[in-house]
Amino acid sequence: MRVTTDRETYRRLADGAPSDARIPVVGRLSVGDPYDAYRRARGDDWSVLLETTGVQAGWGYFGVDPVDRLTVGSDATHREPEPDGHGDYAEPSPTLSALDGFLDTGPFVRGECPVPYPGGTVGWLSYDVARELETLPGDTRDERGLPRLQAARYDTLAAWESPGGETDTTVSADPEEVTLWLCASPPVGPEPETGYDRAVAAVESLADRIRTGDPAAGAPPVAAEHVTFESEAGKAAYADRVRAVGEYVHAGDTFQANVSHRLTAPAAVHPVDAYGALRRVNPSPYSGLVEFGDVDLVSASPELLLRREPAGEEGSEADDP
Repeated sequence: MRVTTDRETYRRLADGAPSDARIPVVGRLSVGDPYDAYRRARGDDWSVLLETTGVQAGWGYFGVDPVDRLTVGSDATHREPEPDGHGDYAEPSPTLSALDGFLDTGPFVRGECPVPYPGGTVGWLSYDVARELETLPGDTRDERGLPRLQAARYDTLAAWESPGGETDTTVSADPEEVTLWLCASPPVGPEPETGYDRAVAAVESLADRIRTGDPAAGAPPVAAEHVTFESEAGKAAYADRVRAVGEYVHAGDTFQANVSHRLTAPAAVHPVDAYGALRRVNPSPYSGLVEFGDVDLVSASPELLLRREPAGEEGSEADDP
């Protein structure tokens, strides 16, 4: 592993920057498969893997050991905003207000870092957040009590560009290997020299975990040899829903609807192994594995469902992770 951000460059970028500014220190490490690197680096804390698989080019990331976490429960309520209209709960949605406050960190001084997202927040939102933004029928039951939101802030991320990218960041001495960019961007603090040392130590620590960690996922939550997925709605109830949607279409109330039902089965495979199987049989441009305490998400999507864009002209906001 080689650190590519030198001390002089860091010192120059830190000159005049506030103490809460974040400056990425980058190291390079060659690996055979970033997914295997994630398996070695992950631990008992919140971990996340975002991956571009298949034929589409793009960047992938993984993070372990977040510096901060946020969970918003399904019973969250709105608190009155501060008189000046600012604060964590200045928005009408308690979930998005909490997220807004969580994202309120110091400025990001990118320098020449080649990684699009060298550090920041990763998380997931429940579809039920929509009920905080618009009035919807209240005829559904919350039987699981899952959070509305979970998010984790990572000062250190591993990043890589999948084959087919337009830059040279995938170049490695071995064509069978992938270059991991290990990015650490803790706050500079009052002493830039100390801030640089902290960032280098974080890069070296992640590299060591990738090289020497145990790739075993661990035992599955449930011990079972054979499992069967079952619909919680049942065939008859699901058919009734489809017929009802058909009537809404004929009445002109809607022209398209996704009629869903929950399929459940005993968790007889560890989420890490489930994701490993999914990425083999269904490589997708937007794949992910989230291990956030009591909630594990395994995902593979062909399309991007959410995009954040600057409100005005491109500038510092667009450049800030």
